[in-house]
Amino acid sequence: MKKRVIYYISILFFITGLAAFKADNFIVLPDEPLPFKPHGYYIAAVTDDRPAKSPVAQVVTLSADKKTAVQSADLQGGTLSAVRGYISRNLDKDASQRPVIVSIKEFKLTETSLPGNRVDGQVKLVLSFGLQKDYGFERLVDYRGGLHYIRPVSNSALAATQLRDCLKNGITYFNNWMKANTGTNIKLAQKVTFKFTDYAEPNENDTVYYSPKRPLVWDDFRATTPPSGPYAAMVIPAFGYDEQHEVVNGAIRVKLSMKVYLAKSASWVSGGGQTSYALNHEQRHFDITRIIARQFQQKVLNAGLTPDTWEAFIGMQYLDSYRDMHAMQTAYDSETAHGRNHSAQAEWNRRIDKLLGEGADTGLSR
Repeated sequence: MKKRVIYYISILFFITGLAAFKADNFIVLPDEPLPFKPHGYYIAAVTDDRPAKSPVAQVVTLSADKKTAVQSADLQGGTLSAVRGYISRNLDKDASQRPVIVSIKEFKLTETSLPGNRVDGQVKLVLSFGLQKDYGFERLVDYRGGLHYIRPVSNSALAATQLRDCLKNGITYFNNWMKANTGTNIKLAQKVTFKFTDYAEPNENDTVYYSPKRPLVWDDFRATTPPSGPYAAMVIPAFGYDEQHEVVNGAIRVKLSMKVYLAKSASWVSGGGQTSYALNHEQRHFDITRIIARQFQQKVLNAGLTPDTWEAFIGMQYLDSYRDMHAMQTAYDSETAHGRNHSAQAEWNRRIDKLLGEGADTGLSR
């Protein structure tokens, strides 16, 4: 959920003795170390993404003849260089942590004259914080904040302090956000684990879910319209999965419930085709789907997936495995001539049993 927090601090300054701001000077952000160590990150880069790269400040100045004027002024070296320099000098950096990019969206100070030789000032700051990834910037959170102050007209140098303090507030906000989100935000996860289970439906209806304890029976073949082709029986097995995930202590825990299934209403048998040999041929189609589903699991577990890659990999591997299933089913029917070649059927029976046995020994989590 997008969070926008706006901080406004009103400050009344009656400070004298500070050097007045000069119109031909740049504003120098005064150093003041941030009073914390970054929580699980370091600032790897700062970018200036403001629509207009105009000077950050409109400052009310007082001339020698006591006349006020509004003058434009930028940070020394430019906004980007000044903000980078301030962060580099005043915030600890541990490059073993997550690299974060700070994007400056808005940064401006506007002053107007008030009666009684006073000046009203407002600072607005919008920062976007994101992770530095191989593919670019992954947004985490935005900061929208500001400061409001009133100062004597003679103290135009105060603008630098207000800009600095507003920047500090933005970085502090992000550090607190990291503390609150490091263990539970999926974008900050540093590990992913998988657990596979076999889906089971307590009350069987039209769908038969694969189980070694529940082989097919002829009563499962309830389609009334015969398929085209010289078939005595036909099944259409498939596989899929239900996926759930949660983030616990900075790790994504992915749970995949595998579904190897067929529909009774799509399974057909001819009136004279109900033999044990024919039923075995159809059961082997179901077994092949189970084998491919297990291979899909192992490919996921062995892929060395990361929080950045797991979702895309699973989606692509599912499509690849589905193609593998279709190819194996086609080869099975072709080589056995849809079960009419008994020697080929016997060979496929042995092959399928071997693969089922290997699949039974594979791990289900990692």
